[in-house]
Amino acid sequence: MSCVYCDHYILYKLKDGYYKCAKCKRKFSPKKIDRKAKILHAFLMELTPSKISEKYNFAYASVVKEIQHIREVMAKICEDEFLKKNEITEFDEYLYIPKTNKKNIHSIYKAQNFLTIDYGGKIYNILLNDMKVYENMDPEEIKKLMRQSHIIKIKQNINIPMFWEYFENFITKFKGIKKDKFFYYLKEAEFRFNKFKIEVKDIV
Repeated sequence: MSCVYCDHYILYKLKDGYYKCAKCKRKFSPKKIDRKAKILHAFLMELTPSKISEKYNFAYASVVKEIQHIREVMAKICEDEFLKKNEITEFDEYLYIPKTNKKNIHSIYKAQNFLTIDYGGKIYNILLNDMKVYENMDPEEIKKLMRQSHIIKIKQNINIPMFWEYFENFITKFKGIKKDKFFYYLKEAEFRFNKFKIEVKDIV
């Protein structure tokens, strides 16, 4: 066993069951790290919170909380990777409406609008205006306005529409996503599509 923070091999076992690293001086609990590792691995394998809870006999609420933390870290990794490069090649705007609502013209008021950017073959997404600001407008007027103000710089890019197709399939696995949590599901899809990596040390 090595330090989960700096990977140093010299550790001191403490009376409370924690270990202290001789190099970085930080403490950690092997039991808590093992628990985080199991949840992370299962989450990356796309197991649901209920399946993870059942498999490891973990409290469902604590699994949900840990998964939310993992999504927040994924979003941070996506942000860091994007800021490392200055290779924005193309971008296009996307209006997401759940498939179950697409036949309802008024569902546009609850749609999620985001900009998808291709940077060096990777994808990055930015949430745009909340569609609720248009709730006093007629749906057809909104569509006309969005066509006129559409943000786009596309030539022959297939990466962006490939992500949108991936996202549409990805998001259908979840029911009743709260509006304030949508960003993290979008970023999880982005993270998985880009095949970024996340380790236990990233979430402790």
